Amino acid sequence: MVVLLLRAEMSQFVIQRGLAAFAGAWIITRLIANPFIHFSLRRDLGQYIREEGPKTHNVKQGTPTMGGLIFIAGLLIVTLFMVDWLQARILPLLLGLVLFGLVGLIDDRLKQLRKNSGGLSAAEKIILQAIAAAAVLISIKSTAVSDPTLLYLPWRAGIAVELGGWYYPLAGIFIIFFVNSVNLSDGLDGLAGGLVILLVAFLIVLLQLGMGTAGASEKSFRSEFLVLLLGLAGGLGGFLQLNMKPAKLFMGDVGSQSLGGILAVSAILLHAELLVLAAGAVFLAESLSVVLQVASFKLFGKRIFRMAPLHHHFEMKGMAEKKIVVGFWAAGAVSTCCAFIIYAFFLL
Repeated sequence: MVVLLLRAEMSQFVIQRGLAAFAGAWIITRLIANPFIHFSLRRDLGQYIREEGPKTHNVKQGTPTMGGLIFIAGLLIVTLFMVDWLQARILPLLLGLVLFGLVGLIDDRLKQLRKNSGGLSAAEKIILQAIAAAAVLISIKSTAVSDPTLLYLPWRAGIAVELGGWYYPLAGIFIIFFVNSVNLSDGLDGLAGGLVILLVAFLIVLLQLGMGTAGASEKSFRSEFLVLLLGLAGGLGGFLQLNMKPAKLFMGDVGSQSLGGILAVSAILLHAELLVLAAGAVFLAESLSVVLQVASFKLFGKRIFRMAPLHHHFEMKGMAEKKIVVGFWAAGAVSTCCAFIIYAFFLL
């Protein structure tokens, strides 16, 4: 009954609800965190470090992981009270968060059960991610109010390419690629979380400027979308307090994959796929470093980087972890600003 009464007023006070969602998710995440950490330590549910990884990471062995569960919980709780989650177009966002989080949870639990860093195989992970992406795209198609198969070109004002039936497989590839890019970036304390907050801020700006939701009929959806993104930012802020070096808690695959899922779906719903790739250039660089490293070694027997993903390359060169994280955050801020400039000059 309380939820229904709150939902009756949800079309009003958007900013107030957004700020309440931000603060609420932050507070809930922090309240859950300490009991979660204590439980993980008692049950020996800590992180297992790759043997082939940087030796400086050995001290992180046993640090509680799967911390993504706490900011997912914080977001879902505030969503229950602050967001009109029964609105059809909100469903794909929640599916992206939960389904990819579930894939990550399976991966994390397998690592703990096997007591090593080996979870799902690459093939198993891609298959599960493809199933999750298909479910998300079906929900997007079934709840769309206009043709969802348009790809907007950031460098051409108002120009979009109609991809027709090709859109959905390409969108599926985009989702899986983005989810794995965020996952690969979660290798240093605070790195992925800070980069995601920058991208969430960028999405909020796009949303407020009407990107992909300019019609009057989209006003209600835009309001709920805004509140949801602010809740996500709040939950991540609370989590980052514990994830900065020295981290007391890692987000795990459940956290990084859920974040990649909701960000990729957000980009699709705003028709901002290419802009989000530009804003998330650091995520792109992390993925490309792995692809180039594997390709170079298989073709020529040589490695381009000392270790991939890219942040490990700088670690192996002796750079301090905090310095790498701040540097990558700065690069993320620059790429986000560049993406906004592209939008401002060509699409406004």
